[in-house]
Amino acid sequence: MSHPNRQLHFNSCIDHLDLAWRIAGDMPSRLFDMRQLEERAQLAEKGLMDAMFIADFYTYRPGFSLEPIALLSALSTVTRHIGLIASVSTTYNEPYNLARMFAGLDRLSNGRAGWNMVTTAIGTVAANYSRDEHLEHDTRYERAHEVIEVVTALWDSLDEDALSCTPEGMLHASPGNVPALDHRGKWFEVQGPLDIPRPIQGSPVRMQAGSSQAGRDFGARWAEVIFTAQPVLSIAQEFYADIRRRMAAFGRTPDQLNILPGLMPIVAKTRTEAEALLAARQGAGENAGARMKEMVGIDLSQLPPDEPIPLDLLPEQGFTNGMRGRSDLYLDMIRKHRLTPRQVLQQGAHLAFAGTPLETADLISEWFTGFACDGFTLMWPSLEANILFVEEVVPILQRRGFYRTRYAGTTLRDHFGLARPDNRRFAAKGH
Repeated sequence: MSHPNRQLHFNSCIDHLDLAWRIAGDMPSRLFDMRQLEERAQLAEKGLMDAMFIADFYTYRPGFSLEPIALLSALSTVTRHIGLIASVSTTYNEPYNLARMFAGLDRLSNGRAGWNMVTTAIGTVAANYSRDEHLEHDTRYERAHEVIEVVTALWDSLDEDALSCTPEGMLHASPGNVPALDHRGKWFEVQGPLDIPRPIQGSPVRMQAGSSQAGRDFGARWAEVIFTAQPVLSIAQEFYADIRRRMAAFGRTPDQLNILPGLMPIVAKTRTEAEALLAARQGAGENAGARMKEMVGIDLSQLPPDEPIPLDLLPEQGFTNGMRGRSDLYLDMIRKHRLTPRQVLQQGAHLAFAGTPLETADLISEWFTGFACDGFTLMWPSLEANILFVEEVVPILQRRGFYRTRYAGTTLRDHFGLARPDNRRFAAKGH
């Protein structure tokens, strides 16, 4: 497998300073301060990163909870190049609203919008949306397929030249260029067309974050970026190859998708400092046992902490109705690496690495050249680590020829090397 022109891609998480209060000098209370958010976006842009990424959970949790589209719309006015990717649920939104939100963000940002197409893993969300229960895991993906089909059709519901400017400067659409969509499916009936011109990118970049079997198929079919939890190199390589195989089954080629596992780079000037920062974060495991019981199906606290977990106690596969892909990942890690309860409880779902800038660059290079990833979704442990990464890790990767030295284009599709999709609806009609 040879890709001589491959280059690293980085998404920068704007919402992951969850334990910053444990690090002296950090100020998590400023997470609602627009000035700090602006500084972090501009820092990521200085580092030539592909996009800022914000997750969303649709329910109360301690920490960050600004609504993503509103935040990214504001950040689009203080940045010029960096992409803007928001998690917005396919389970708790209607396709017409989704199509409008992301077409609008793409227009406001001049072609820098991306959509993380989450099905929502947290069951308590249902009670916030007048529902008695959360949809079953695979059913959420069934609904999501139709959501994407309808949203894409809505983005394509206006021809590229459907709008013209009147002498008074008003945009006008001729009736023949705005036919109804008239979608009738299992989940949705949508008349259309969309009331916003086609997105500048044709389609905002589509990102996906599920790693269950249903999630992998969904990502292989629809996603152009995959955000995944892969803390072990060998398992990440297997995931990477599996997604490529599934893509081929959907008639897609490797250049149509980038796989970006989560990485928390705990970067410091010296290894000793980095390890101290890692230790400062590790007091947050109060609820790790309960979370892990949900993931692996057994109470690890009742087992000898430093003996391999008996395999006959494990379920055959993940059964949680939430993050089933995450559950499967842990079970796979335990079986293949014969982990102990202590190792599992200390292992975060995402890769965390404590080291110097050079050591961090070496790790990234190893995963990239080993086809475990196409880059990383960076989850910052502190503002200082963010700054060090941009100022010291990025130049090392540039000298190695793995990372861009300038933005080559203006849209998020340009950054990821993705083609602008044709308007399928009007191309089919010979327009």
